[in-house]
Amino acid sequence: RTPMLAPSLGRCAVSTTIPFTARGVLSSRGARFRSVLPRVSQSPSRRAFSVTTSVGGETEDRKNNLRPIKRATELGRTSRMERVRVWAGMPSDDAVERLSVICAHCNAKLTPGQMDYDCDTTKLHPTLREKFKPLARDAATNAFLLRSSKRPYLLNLGQAYACTVLRKWVSLTDANAMLGRGKMFVLSVDHVRDLLAMDDGGPEKPKNLPQKTKKLLLDVGAGEGEVTETFRKGGEFDVVVATEASAPMVKRLRQKKIDVVIESTDVTTVTDATIAAGVVCAEEFRGFDCVCLLNVLDRCDTPFMLLNELRALLNDDGGVLVLAVVVPFRPFVEDGQNHRVPKQKLGLDPNGNWETGVNAILETVLKPCGFALERVARVPYISEGDQKHGAYILDDAVFVLSKAKETTSG
Repeated sequence: RTPMLAPSLGRCAVSTTIPFTARGVLSSRGARFRSVLPRVSQSPSRRAFSVTTSVGGETEDRKNNLRPIKRATELGRTSRMERVRVWAGMPSDDAVERLSVICAHCNAKLTPGQMDYDCDTTKLHPTLREKFKPLARDAATNAFLLRSSKRPYLLNLGQAYACTVLRKWVSLTDANAMLGRGKMFVLSVDHVRDLLAMDDGGPEKPKNLPQKTKKLLLDVGAGEGEVTETFRKGGEFDVVVATEASAPMVKRLRQKKIDVVIESTDVTTVTDATIAAGVVCAEEFRGFDCVCLLNVLDRCDTPFMLLNELRALLNDDGGVLVLAVVVPFRPFVEDGQNHRVPKQKLGLDPNGNWETGVNAILETVLKPCGFALERVARVPYISEGDQKHGAYILDDAVFVLSKAKETTSG
């Protein structure tokens, strides 16, 4: 097995600043929760990065990888036909394997084949090691990676310029929602089915309820709703509830006909709003079968409080929280056009490798909040690209969590 590339070990562990090229591209799914990377006073030089692996050094496969697709000013050495394809938004059949992918933590240029799904399990906490099962890049991921490449170059350029202009008055989240750009990808439908063990019957069904009980999904900080729809299909949920703070994003959510859309960051109102919408009867409501919190924890003011509130919303009989967290953990809160430090700190190291990061999240955050680990996976958190690069990525840890059983002494 070819050793996997470890962004947080080979590149991001020594990165303490955010590259200029990446910070203006990655956007949030959820208003003040998920947003553009923080501004820095200086940007690192755009030198070439060597590809390191989790076991050290370079692999022959990495060296022999096809070069990324060249965009914009890098087109000098490409053929005339490829130049035409880029400008017309008509990538070749093998374009995805040569796509230019930028790590948003350290500015390293990769190809999709170098995006990580595996890890060094020997460095994981025993509980994580037992529950870790790698996912893999699939056709849906490839299709998302090629989104920006299938748009004409001038359209990508125009959208980027328009976003820059809008940013003078609105947040990046709102600007992207208005322009329909900056979409994010975390998991495919097949990934969701795998994580929720749908092919094995899915999460354990409540034993004391009628067979026709509706399956309920809650997505917190749902953005424009693409990831929400992925979970609806993958988890075969009957009712979908979404919360979102950005008004333009809320408008897009309602266009997707999500059952209940709540324009708020206060999750304590979710139960009443769901019952008031008439999608489920008060007598039948026992909590949500699945709650999604995808790349929100590092953009919220009170993460411990939020996790405890979401735990209370889970169905006691089989409910799970799907939590995606960027590693290394570098939190900030989007406050209008500005960024600030969260009021509540988790005490996680903003540097270090992926394995060390997930170990700390489990011990420092998840266990104290009363969660039990059911599954953990590693995936790239992908933002669609622009006129410069095909995509931008961060390193994600995805946890599937249930309520820990309370122990009584005596």
